[in-house]
Amino acid sequence: MSMRTLAGVVVVLALLTGCAGRPREPAVRDAAGGELAIDLDTCSRAAADPERKLSKKEHLAELRMALGAGYMQEGALDIALKELEKSLALNPRSAAAHATMALLQLRLGKPQAAEEHYRRALELAPSDPEIHNNYGVYLCGQGRPREADAHFRCAIANPLYRTPAMAYTNAAECALRHGGGPRVETDLLTASQLDPSFAPASLLLAQLSLDKGDARAARAHLARYTRSAGQTPAGLALGIRVETALGDLDRAASYRLLLKNRFPDSPEARELN
Repeated sequence: MSMRTLAGVVVVLALLTGCAGRPREPAVRDAAGGELAIDLDTCSRAAADPERKLSKKEHLAELRMALGAGYMQEGALDIALKELEKSLALNPRSAAAHATMALLQLRLGKPQAAEEHYRRALELAPSDPEIHNNYGVYLCGQGRPREADAHFRCAIANPLYRTPAMAYTNAAECALRHGGGPRVETDLLTASQLDPSFAPASLLLAQLSLDKGDARAARAHLARYTRSAGQTPAGLALGIRVETALGDLDRAASYRLLLKNRFPDSPEARELN
């Protein structure tokens, strides 16, 4: 499964700084319990001077970044690249612009350049939860799940993070893609409790429940997913498996028909043939 929960463009522009002399708190641990080089003291810091007035050059850089992000979403990657280059030329210390450029470099098929921008973004904003979450997604895609998990945990540790359900779900999905782990189900249940409408967590819980042989729980999680996301190829394909396991062949056939008629070109529909 592709990482559907990839966070959007980072919008936090203020530099994040720490407080000297504070005692070191426990390090973030990966899924295997090993410590990585990220500590919760850094992860939980709030932005310094969030109301600082931008200079004219910083304001122009922010506008260029917004234009670049917009063009990237529209698929005009060449124009997006030019706008983000202009943004960074105006303000090379913008963590948000570096994080956005990292997303673009991934779209351009340049993972090394993306990592350089992610690293620079975190040098400038070491506790930004959005950047940690996005960098975690990147690391997972590069086959580095232990590092990815640490960055997801860092995002979760920030009390100002607005979408912790996303990081919990990303952590669980990354673990599943790389062999599973002891916290997968707990992470997904936590995500679902924090935001019951967060569809990716419900879909993964449905898949996990079915794999464990609990088709009734899978049906309940899938129903919650459908209420939030509507009918999707992934949801309908899973619905076929769930209802078949429960012995409701009429409902399974209904899902099969919906999948073929509404999403005939989807990979899930092609697998039915």
